[in-house]
Amino acid sequence: MRARFLSFIAWSLMSLWSRTLRIRFVDRKIPQGLASKGMNCIYAFWHGRQFLLFFTHRDSNIVIPASESRDGEIQAGIISRFGFGVVRGSSKRKGAQAYLGLMKALRDGKSIALAVDGPRGPIYEVKQGITSLAGKLGKPIVPLVMGAKRSWVLEKIWDKYMLPKPFTECVIMYGEPILVNGTGVEELENKRKELTVALNALMARADAFFGSSGSSKR
Repeated sequence: MRARFLSFIAWSLMSLWSRTLRIRFVDRKIPQGLASKGMNCIYAFWHGRQFLLFFTHRDSNIVIPASESRDGEIQAGIISRFGFGVVRGSSKRKGAQAYLGLMKALRDGKSIALAVDGPRGPIYEVKQGITSLAGKLGKPIVPLVMGAKRSWVLEKIWDKYMLPKPFTECVIMYGEPILVNGTGVEELENKRKELTVALNALMARADAFFGSSGSSKR
């Protein structure tokens, strides 16, 4: 009951907060083009840049993992209220269960979304799991980044979480799909590095989108 109550409060606040924002999309034609061809994909984003993504991609047949922890129970409640599918497990707890759940979702024609430097970093460094999934199932990885004209950045937590200030302008940017050819060790590592570079470049573009940053630190 506690998790349900807290997830409802968080979902309500996130929804109201997000509705105050003026949101632009850049290169949205990339995922739309894949969908028009009947292709599902794997969205990849940084852990600290996810706040607005739940709202902008709500009710879109995407599956997201949530950990088996108490915090994960709250997270699962939030993302399910936004209309996402949920698989439970993380790299630290029941990781194999989450991995199999994500594989099933992809095989069933659904897209999935992953914070690729989570759950605890290192920040802005892609973990290996996403390239393994993409290589096994032949699914494209689509980099995804959020930026804001004015924001608070929570500097004291590991992921430098970004909170757009109410009523500011925001941007959602998509990168070119990355294809992983098989599951060879060298291929997985090369694509992991490629995705890291792509996400960091996309983040730099998003941060520069509105000119000089209005971010403040906490």
